[in-house]
Amino acid sequence: MRKILFLLFLISFLIGHGQVIRENELQKKIEDGANLMATGNYDSAQVLFQYVLQNMEKLPSEMAYFFGRNSFHLGKYKQSINWLNKYIQLKGTKGMYYEPAIQYLQYAEDEYLKIQRSQAEQFEKDLETAEYDCGGLEKMLCPVCHGSGVVVQSGIFDEVYKTCPYSLGEGYLSCEEYNQFMRGDLEPKLKN
Repeated sequence: MRKILFLLFLISFLIGHGQVIRENELQKKIEDGANLMATGNYDSAQVLFQYVLQNMEKLPSEMAYFFGRNSFHLGKYKQSINWLNKYIQLKGTKGMYYEPAIQYLQYAEDEYLKIQRSQAEQFEKDLETAEYDCGGLEKMLCPVCHGSGVVVQSGIFDEVYKTCPYSLGEGYLSCEEYNQFMRGDLEPKLKN
């Protein structure tokens, strides 16, 4: 019985000791990653940080800062914002890296907004020059009256029916007129 207890104690000691060695190895990788990041080797730091993220059971809070800052340098602004916010949530104003975390968070948000604005502007330009393929049809259903030729508006006592100002009661637009309407360039032919 003593041999079994001793054997169980020895196994649990070795497992615990192995976990401590593993944690120390991962902590060393965090430090190495931080040093690589400090010297501008962001890709190499990223490899180490990702290894730690995948293998460490409980991440130290500074890992969120290092990963967020390194993500900024790699142009992964949304990821940077998420990790830096996580660091600030975990450590608050008392964190060792609070000031640089706030600074890099601002940098990442600024860059992310620039990208968002640029994408929105490009989308608007694409819409301005977009051409709808009418598929060989000469006429398309008017998007205002939906082919009925009439626009229904609510009046004081009942509904008021008016001729569609774009299709002039026909309910259809030419392909060219349809594309102009979709770009916002088609003026109503009939003033109500």
